[in-house]
Amino acid sequence: MTPADSHPGGTAAAALTTGLPAEAVPCVWVVASHRELGNEHGHPQPYTVMDEGGLRTLVSRGLQPVCFPRVPAGRLPLMLEHVQGVLLGGSATNVHPRHYAEEPVSEDMEFDPDREAVSLPLIRLCIERGVPLVGFCRGSHEINVAMGGSLHQRLQALGGGVVHWEDPEESLAQQYAERHEVGVVPGGELERITGCQRFAVSSLHSQGVKRLAPGLVAEAHADDGLVEAFRWHDAAQFAWGFQFHPEWGHQLHPRYGRIMEAFVDACWARLRAQAEPAAAAARETA
Repeated sequence: MTPADSHPGGTAAAALTTGLPAEAVPCVWVVASHRELGNEHGHPQPYTVMDEGGLRTLVSRGLQPVCFPRVPAGRLPLMLEHVQGVLLGGSATNVHPRHYAEEPVSEDMEFDPDREAVSLPLIRLCIERGVPLVGFCRGSHEINVAMGGSLHQRLQALGGGVVHWEDPEESLAQQYAERHEVGVVPGGELERITGCQRFAVSSLHSQGVKRLAPGLVAEAHADDGLVEAFRWHDAAQFAWGFQFHPEWGHQLHPRYGRIMEAFVDACWARLRAQAEPAAAAARETA
């Protein structure tokens, strides 16, 4: 079975009717992070890294992840032409508050300016060109900030009854386990996708949406009012941010799987739309 056969939107028959080769699959640009990690001698060394959760999820659902880790701003439109979707995963770093006209509230905060040099203009370009876009945790923060929103820099300082951050002593499995519930906006797009009005989610973050950007619509909230999911206001453009992690646990939790499948469907639709002009030209010359 080819990757195209493994998804109902990308069967070999569907590929042929749109001019796609049977083995065609959508490519998804996974935006890289830049971290200083220890090398084999224990010395700090810069590395370009990607979240394995997002990569495995894309491959398991028949898509091909790709990465362009350092792209000059003027080259972003060209590179975006080679993909059918963009995924912004989580990271231990924070979006720098200068992007929403604030100063860091703490000296120990870690930032990733090299990632933001790519991610922020790329997000705006995806919205402009209709490229499917999804962000998880830090990735959702980048979408909100790129479109003009702001963040709570330290949720711990707000108090409230919901614990959004992980315990560093927990195992990875415990950290990605469901930690609290979210309420879905009645009649919204997320309710349509998941079939749920309330469900439990993972929670590994100390930042969150403070002011939702113009053009973004909230689709779910934690019980303390924090925005947990949002989308671009035009539902025809798949552009979503999730404070939680549907890319982890999507095989165990149906609602996570439906969220990921919605992104997969959007990427296949983008691939078919890109192929249609060529297919039409081929039919005219046949």
